[in-house]
Amino acid sequence: MHLYRRQRDNTKIVIIVSIVAVIALVWFMSDIRNEYSWAVRNEGNTSRPLYEFACDLSNDCSTIHLLIRQRNEASKKANELQQKVGRMQCQRHEKSNGSHTSDTGGWCYNSGQHFADKNLAEALSELFKGKRVASFGDGPGTYKELLENSGKRITYDAYDGAPFCNDTSQGNVKFMDLTLYQYGLPLYDWVISLEVAEHIPSEFENVYINNINRHAREGVVLSWAVLGQGGYAHINNRPFEYVVEIMKKNGLHHDPKKSEVLKNAAKLKWLKDNVNVYLRRQDTHSDYMMHLLT
Repeated sequence: MHLYRRQRDNTKIVIIVSIVAVIALVWFMSDIRNEYSWAVRNEGNTSRPLYEFACDLSNDCSTIHLLIRQRNEASKKANELQQKVGRMQCQRHEKSNGSHTSDTGGWCYNSGQHFADKNLAEALSELFKGKRVASFGDGPGTYKELLENSGKRITYDAYDGAPFCNDTSQGNVKFMDLTLYQYGLPLYDWVISLEVAEHIPSEFENVYINNINRHAREGVVLSWAVLGQGGYAHINNRPFEYVVEIMKKNGLHHDPKKSEVLKNAAKLKWLKDNVNVYLRRQDTHSDYMMHLLT
Protein backbone atom coordinates (compact mmCIF):
# COMPACT_ATOMS: atom_id res chain seq x y z
CA MET A 1 0.00 0.00 0.00
CA HIS A 2 2.85 2.40 0.85
CA LEU A 3 4.48 1.63 -2.48
CA TYR A 4 1.21 2.34 -4.26
CA ARG A 5 0.91 5.71 -2.49
CA ARG A 6 4.49 6.64 -3.40
CA GLN A 7 3.88 5.75 -7.03
CA ARG A 8 0.70 7.82 -7.00
CA ASP A 9 2.52 10.79 -5.44
CA ASN A 10 5.31 10.50 -8.02
CA THR A 11 2.73 10.48 -10.80
CA LYS A 12 1.19 13.68 -9.42
CA ILE A 13 4.61 15.36 -9.30
CA VAL A 14 5.39 14.45 -12.91
CA ILE A 15 1.96 15.66 -14.03
CA ILE A 16 2.50 19.00 -12.24
CA VAL A 17 5.91 19.41 -13.91
CA SER A 18 4.28 18.64 -17.27
CA ILE A 19 1.59 21.25 -16.68
CA VAL A 20 4.18 23.88 -15.74
CA ALA A 21 6.13 23.13 -18.93
CA VAL A 22 2.98 23.49 -21.03
CA ILE A 23 2.09 26.81 -19.34
CA ALA A 24 5.60 28.10 -20.02
CA LEU A 25 5.30 27.08 -23.66
CA VAL A 26 1.93 28.82 -24.02
CA TRP A 27 3.33 32.00 -22.42
CA PHE A 28 6.34 31.98 -24.72
CA MET A 29 4.22 31.33 -27.80
CA SER A 30 1.99 34.33 -27.05
CA ASP A 31 4.84 36.57 -28.24
CA ILE A 32 4.74 35.17 -31.76
CA ARG A 33 1.00 34.81 -32.33
CA ASN A 34 0.89 37.77 -34.70
CA GLU A 35 3.81 36.41 -36.71
CA TYR A 36 2.18 32.98 -36.78
CA SER A 37 -1.10 34.40 -38.09
CA TRP A 38 0.80 36.10 -40.89
CA ALA A 39 2.65 32.86 -41.68
CA VAL A 40 -0.63 30.91 -41.91
CA ARG A 41 -2.04 33.41 -44.41
CA ASN A 42 1.11 33.03 -46.52
CA GLU A 43 1.57 29.28 -46.06
CA GLY A 44 1.08 28.62 -49.77
CA ASN A 45 3.99 30.91 -50.66
CA THR A 46 6.64 28.66 -49.14
CA SER A 47 7.49 24.99 -49.51
CA ARG A 48 9.18 24.90 -46.09
CA PRO A 49 7.33 23.39 -43.11
CA LEU A 50 5.32 26.06 -41.37
CA TYR A 51 6.92 25.09 -38.06
CA GLU A 52 10.41 26.02 -39.33
CA PHE A 53 9.07 29.17 -40.98
CA ALA A 54 7.50 30.40 -37.73
CA CYS A 55 10.65 29.53 -35.79
CA ASP A 56 12.52 32.00 -37.99
CA LEU A 57 9.92 34.65 -37.18
CA SER A 58 10.18 34.04 -33.44
CA ASN A 59 13.99 34.09 -33.70
CA ASP A 60 14.26 31.64 -30.81
CA CYS A 61 13.72 28.08 -32.01
CA SER A 62 16.06 26.67 -29.37
CA THR A 63 13.77 27.75 -26.53
CA ILE A 64 10.72 26.31 -28.27
CA HIS A 65 12.48 22.99 -28.87
CA LEU A 66 13.73 22.86 -25.27
CA LEU A 67 10.26 23.43 -23.81
CA ILE A 68 8.75 20.84 -26.14
CA ARG A 69 11.39 18.26 -25.18
CA GLN A 70 10.85 18.89 -21.47
CA ARG A 71 7.08 18.64 -21.86
CA ASN A 72 7.36 15.41 -23.88
CA GLU A 73 9.76 13.82 -21.40
CA ALA A 74 7.48 14.69 -18.47
CA SER A 75 4.54 13.16 -20.35
CA LYS A 76 6.53 9.99 -21.05
CA LYS A 77 7.52 9.60 -17.39
CA ALA A 78 3.94 10.15 -16.20
CA ASN A 79 2.74 7.48 -18.61
CA GLU A 80 5.38 4.99 -17.43
CA LEU A 81 4.47 5.59 -13.80
CA GLN A 82 0.78 5.19 -14.59
CA GLN A 83 1.44 1.79 -16.16
CA LYS A 84 3.13 0.64 -12.96
CA VAL A 85 0.26 1.98 -10.87
CA GLY A 86 -2.27 0.31 -13.20
CA ARG A 87 -0.57 -3.06 -12.80
CA MET A 88 -0.69 -2.69 -9.03
CA GLN A 89 -4.38 -1.75 -9.21
CA CYS A 90 -5.14 -4.84 -11.31
CA GLN A 91 -3.38 -7.09 -8.81
CA ARG A 92 -5.22 -5.45 -5.92
CA HIS A 93 -8.63 -5.68 -7.65
CA GLU A 94 -8.05 -9.33 -8.52
CA LYS A 95 -7.60 -10.15 -4.86
CA SER A 96 -10.38 -7.94 -3.47
CA ASN A 97 -13.34 -7.60 -5.86
CA GLY A 98 -12.48 -9.59 -8.99
CA SER A 99 -12.57 -6.50 -11.24
CA HIS A 100 -10.84 -6.94 -14.60
CA THR A 101 -10.01 -3.27 -15.18
CA SER A 102 -7.69 -0.68 -13.69
CA ASP A 103 -9.08 2.47 -12.07
CA THR A 104 -8.72 4.38 -15.35
CA GLY A 105 -10.55 1.78 -17.46
CA GLY A 106 -7.71 -0.32 -18.88
CA TRP A 107 -8.26 -4.08 -19.13
CA CYS A 108 -6.16 -6.20 -16.80
CA TYR A 109 -4.03 -9.17 -17.82
CA ASN A 110 -6.64 -11.91 -18.26
CA SER A 111 -9.71 -9.87 -19.18
CA GLY A 112 -10.70 -11.86 -22.27
CA GLN A 113 -13.10 -9.11 -23.34
CA HIS A 114 -11.66 -8.15 -26.74
CA PHE A 115 -13.47 -8.60 -30.05
CA ALA A 116 -12.38 -7.59 -33.54
CA ASP A 117 -14.66 -7.13 -36.56
CA LYS A 118 -12.80 -8.41 -39.64
CA ASN A 119 -15.42 -7.01 -42.02
CA LEU A 120 -15.06 -3.58 -40.47
CA ALA A 121 -11.27 -3.90 -40.69
CA GLU A 122 -11.57 -4.46 -44.44
CA ALA A 123 -13.62 -1.26 -44.84
CA LEU A 124 -11.16 0.62 -42.64
CA SER A 125 -8.30 -0.50 -44.85
CA GLU A 126 -9.97 1.28 -47.77
CA LEU A 127 -10.47 4.47 -45.75
CA PHE A 128 -6.88 4.39 -44.48
CA LYS A 129 -5.22 3.39 -47.76
CA GLY A 130 -1.70 4.83 -47.91
CA LYS A 131 -2.16 6.66 -44.60
CA ARG A 132 -0.40 6.81 -41.26
CA VAL A 133 -2.80 5.62 -38.56
CA ALA A 134 -2.80 5.39 -34.76
CA SER A 135 -5.19 3.24 -32.77
CA PHE A 136 -5.92 4.60 -29.30
CA GLY A 137 -7.25 1.48 -27.60
CA ASP A 138 -6.20 -1.41 -29.85
CA GLY A 139 -6.54 -4.19 -27.26
CA PRO A 140 -4.24 -7.11 -28.15
CA GLY A 141 -3.41 -5.57 -31.54
CA THR A 142 -5.78 -7.50 -33.81
CA TYR A 143 -6.76 -4.45 -35.86
CA LYS A 144 -3.09 -3.56 -36.27
CA GLU A 145 -2.40 -7.02 -37.67
CA LEU A 146 -5.42 -6.97 -39.99
CA LEU A 147 -4.76 -3.51 -41.44
CA GLU A 148 -1.01 -3.93 -41.82
CA ASN A 149 -1.61 -7.16 -43.73
CA SER A 150 -4.33 -5.65 -45.94
CA GLY A 151 -1.91 -4.71 -48.72
CA LYS A 152 -3.09 -1.08 -48.59
CA ARG A 153 0.28 0.45 -47.56
CA ILE A 154 -1.01 1.47 -44.14
CA THR A 155 1.42 2.53 -41.41
CA TYR A 156 -0.26 1.61 -38.13
CA ASP A 157 0.80 2.29 -34.53
CA ALA A 158 -1.22 0.61 -31.78
CA TYR A 159 -1.64 1.95 -28.24
CA ASP A 160 -3.78 0.74 -25.35
CA GLY A 161 -4.48 1.62 -21.73
CA ALA A 162 -4.31 -1.98 -20.52
CA PRO A 163 -1.38 -2.08 -18.06
CA PHE A 164 -0.17 -5.45 -19.41
CA CYS A 165 -0.74 -4.75 -23.13
CA ASN A 166 2.99 -4.89 -23.95
CA ASP A 167 3.05 -8.47 -22.64
CA THR A 168 -0.26 -9.75 -24.03
CA SER A 169 0.47 -8.35 -27.51
CA GLN A 170 4.08 -9.59 -27.66
CA GLY A 171 5.18 -5.97 -27.93
CA ASN A 172 2.92 -5.02 -30.85
CA VAL A 173 0.86 -2.63 -28.70
CA LYS A 174 2.39 0.14 -26.60
CA PHE A 175 0.92 1.24 -23.29
CA MET A 176 -0.73 4.66 -23.27
CA ASP A 177 -3.10 5.87 -20.58
CA LEU A 178 -5.64 8.09 -22.32
CA THR A 179 -6.69 9.66 -19.02
CA LEU A 180 -3.33 11.49 -19.03
CA TYR A 181 -2.49 14.22 -21.53
CA GLN A 182 -0.15 12.50 -23.97
CA TYR A 183 2.66 14.39 -25.73
CA GLY A 184 5.65 13.43 -27.84
CA LEU A 185 3.72 11.18 -30.23
CA PRO A 186 3.77 11.55 -34.03
CA LEU A 187 1.07 13.49 -35.85
CA TYR A 188 -1.02 10.87 -37.67
CA ASP A 189 -3.31 11.18 -40.66
CA TRP A 190 -6.03 9.26 -38.82
CA VAL A 191 -6.75 8.19 -35.26
CA ILE A 192 -9.09 5.27 -34.60
CA SER A 193 -10.56 4.59 -31.17
CA LEU A 194 -13.07 1.74 -30.97
CA GLU A 195 -14.86 0.60 -27.80
CA VAL A 196 -12.76 2.84 -25.58
CA ALA A 197 -14.74 5.97 -24.69
CA GLU A 198 -17.41 4.18 -22.64
CA HIS A 199 -14.68 2.73 -20.41
CA ILE A 200 -13.09 6.11 -19.64
CA PRO A 201 -14.25 7.63 -16.32
CA SER A 202 -16.30 10.76 -17.03
CA GLU A 203 -13.88 13.02 -15.14
CA PHE A 204 -11.21 12.13 -17.72
CA GLU A 205 -13.46 12.40 -20.77
CA ASN A 206 -12.08 15.77 -21.90
CA VAL A 207 -8.51 14.49 -21.61
CA TYR A 208 -9.39 11.50 -23.79
CA ILE A 209 -11.06 13.68 -26.44
CA ASN A 210 -8.12 16.08 -26.37
CA ASN A 211 -5.68 13.23 -26.98
CA ILE A 212 -7.46 11.75 -29.99
CA ASN A 213 -8.11 15.21 -31.47
CA ARG A 214 -4.55 16.55 -31.24
CA HIS A 215 -2.98 13.60 -33.00
CA ALA A 216 -5.30 13.39 -36.03
CA ARG A 217 -4.46 15.45 -39.10
CA GLU A 218 -7.37 14.34 -41.32
CA GLY A 219 -9.94 12.66 -39.12
CA VAL A 220 -11.02 10.28 -36.38
CA VAL A 221 -12.92 6.98 -36.46
CA LEU A 222 -14.71 6.67 -33.14
CA SER A 223 -17.23 4.36 -31.54
CA TRP A 224 -18.95 5.30 -28.28
CA ALA A 225 -21.58 3.18 -26.53
CA VAL A 226 -24.94 4.96 -26.23
CA LEU A 227 -27.13 5.32 -23.16
CA GLY A 228 -28.84 2.09 -22.19
CA GLN A 229 -26.36 -0.11 -24.02
CA GLY A 230 -25.09 -2.98 -21.92
CA GLY A 231 -21.51 -4.12 -21.67
CA TYR A 232 -18.86 -5.02 -19.13
CA ALA A 233 -17.29 -2.02 -17.36
CA HIS A 234 -19.29 0.53 -19.36
CA ILE A 235 -19.18 3.56 -17.06
CA ASN A 236 -19.48 6.50 -19.46
CA ASN A 237 -22.09 5.86 -22.16
CA ARG A 238 -23.17 8.95 -24.12
CA PRO A 239 -25.93 9.86 -26.62
CA PHE A 240 -24.78 10.08 -30.23
CA GLU A 241 -25.81 13.76 -30.40
CA TYR A 242 -23.58 14.52 -27.42
CA VAL A 243 -20.58 12.89 -29.13
CA VAL A 244 -21.18 14.80 -32.37
CA GLU A 245 -21.28 18.08 -30.48
CA ILE A 246 -18.13 17.47 -28.44
CA MET A 247 -16.23 16.44 -31.56
CA LYS A 248 -17.51 19.53 -33.35
CA LYS A 249 -16.14 21.72 -30.56
CA ASN A 250 -12.76 20.12 -31.23
CA GLY A 251 -12.83 20.97 -34.93
CA LEU A 252 -14.10 17.62 -36.25
CA HIS A 253 -17.43 17.29 -38.06
CA HIS A 254 -19.45 14.10 -38.50
CA ASP A 255 -19.35 12.61 -42.00
CA PRO A 256 -22.60 10.63 -42.55
CA LYS A 257 -21.53 9.02 -45.84
CA LYS A 258 -18.20 7.66 -44.65
CA SER A 259 -19.84 6.60 -41.38
CA GLU A 260 -22.51 4.67 -43.27
CA VAL A 261 -19.88 2.76 -45.25
CA LEU A 262 -18.29 1.52 -42.02
CA LYS A 263 -21.64 0.74 -40.38
CA ASN A 264 -22.75 -1.33 -43.37
CA ALA A 265 -19.49 -3.27 -43.32
CA ALA A 266 -19.47 -4.04 -39.58
CA LYS A 267 -20.89 -7.34 -38.33
CA LEU A 268 -20.67 -6.77 -34.59
CA LYS A 269 -23.91 -5.03 -33.60
CA TRP A 270 -22.38 -2.49 -31.23
CA LEU A 271 -19.97 -1.35 -33.92
CA LYS A 272 -22.65 -1.30 -36.62
CA ASP A 273 -24.67 0.98 -34.32
CA ASN A 274 -21.92 3.21 -32.98
CA VAL A 275 -18.93 3.53 -35.32
CA ASN A 276 -18.67 6.97 -36.93
CA VAL A 277 -16.24 9.05 -38.97
CA TYR A 278 -15.30 12.62 -38.04
CA LEU A 279 -13.35 14.79 -40.47
CA ARG A 280 -11.21 17.75 -39.51
CA ARG A 281 -12.48 21.14 -40.59
CA GLN A 282 -9.76 22.72 -42.69
CA ASP A 283 -10.08 26.06 -40.92
CA THR A 284 -9.00 24.41 -37.65
CA HIS A 285 -5.91 22.70 -39.04
CA SER A 286 -2.32 23.87 -39.13
CA ASP A 287 0.66 21.54 -39.21
CA TYR A 288 2.64 24.08 -37.21
CA MET A 289 0.25 24.27 -34.29
CA MET A 290 -0.49 20.54 -34.40
CA HIS A 291 3.25 19.87 -34.21
CA LEU A 292 3.54 22.04 -31.11
CA LEU A 293 0.49 20.46 -29.50
CA THR A 294 1.42 16.83 -30.10
